[in-house]
Amino acid sequence: MKQAIIDIGSNSMRLTVYEVAGETFKILFREKSMAGLAGYVEEGRLSPEGIARACSGLLEFRETLAALDITAVAVFATASLRNIFNTAEAVWAIQTATGFSVEVLSGTEEALLGYYGAGLEVHCTSGAFLDIGGSTEVVVFDQGQPVQSASFRMGSLSLYRSYVKKILPGEGALKRMKEAIEETVEEKALLDFSRRTHLICVGGTARAALKLCKKVYHLTPGSRTITMEQLE
Repeated sequence: MKQAIIDIGSNSMRLTVYEVAGETFKILFREKSMAGLAGYVEEGRLSPEGIARACSGLLEFRETLAALDITAVAVFATASLRNIFNTAEAVWAIQTATGFSVEVLSGTEEALLGYYGAGLEVHCTSGAFLDIGGSTEVVVFDQGQPVQSASFRMGSLSLYRSYVKKILPGEGALKRMKEAIEETVEEKALLDFSRRTHLICVGGTARAALKLCKKVYHLTPGSRTITMEQLE
């Protein structure tokens, strides 16, 4: 059977269609819409323009799915709809306009689902999982099982909007962002990274860091691993 998954993210909305057979699956195709919903959050609320933007992207996906006669569709949102004050209002408006049922994942659900998804492709028994986007999710795992998890409202997009006035952050902005990160992490959780030598990263921030490392260190085009020294 064909199963479609739609992810309403803070920056992009993604449609992925899978061919599912029992407990195995393969990706048939992907589509992406750069909705930029984080840019439509005003005083902690997703604006009517932002809601309309989300609806527009979903309706485009609906046309694609209708053309392919795919009816099994699951739609979920993460920080894009979770970390706003008008979550219920936004979800109701989106569902009414598009006909899709939208599930808003909790921070813990997002962290663990991201970890399990990455584990299907990257086989590592001990380490940490990191997803930086509209929010930040961390999972520390050992012997192939999660032992600690945390979700932080702060992500690369929210830091940029809160502290960067121009295109690139200056020294003052970098200092304030570092202080905000340290304060947030200390308040939320004490994660034990001792003896963890591998960090599995997903999300746009990780992809951008890899792309930059490839240029700076002349890594091979297919490389998907960088060292701690290169990251620093």
